Amino acid sequence: MNRHEIRIKAFQILFQLEKGLVMLDEVKFKELLDTEAYLKQIVNYYLNNQEEIDASINSNLTNYTIDRIRKVDRNILRMTIAEIEGTDIPKKVAINEAIKIAKVYGEADSYKFINGVLKNY
Repeated sequence: MNRHEIRIKAFQILFQLEKGLVMLDEVKFKELLDTEAYLKQIVNYYLNNQEEIDASINSNLTNYTIDRIRKVDRNILRMTIAEIEGTDIPKKVAINEAIKIAKVYGEADSYKFINGVLKNY
């Protein structure tokens, strides 16, 4: 599994975990979380730093709060910041990957929104 695919799975796992409706042991792709170290690193970093990551996103939003943005966009942002802070990946690479994921999973303008938030990060 390449890093792009791992980022997609990280986003999908964070999406499932939002609001505590699904527990970590019940998420789809749990077996990948157990076998892919990079995936585990991103997800665990987010889980251990949720409040700080969400506060960081909030501080880079204008006229929005994190709760008002689309669930897909919110979790792409969370995954990207967890990757930037929790790994040694260059920020530019992580942002580029977030834009690619947003173009597939987000709304038509999601990638622009995500780029705007992350460029100020």
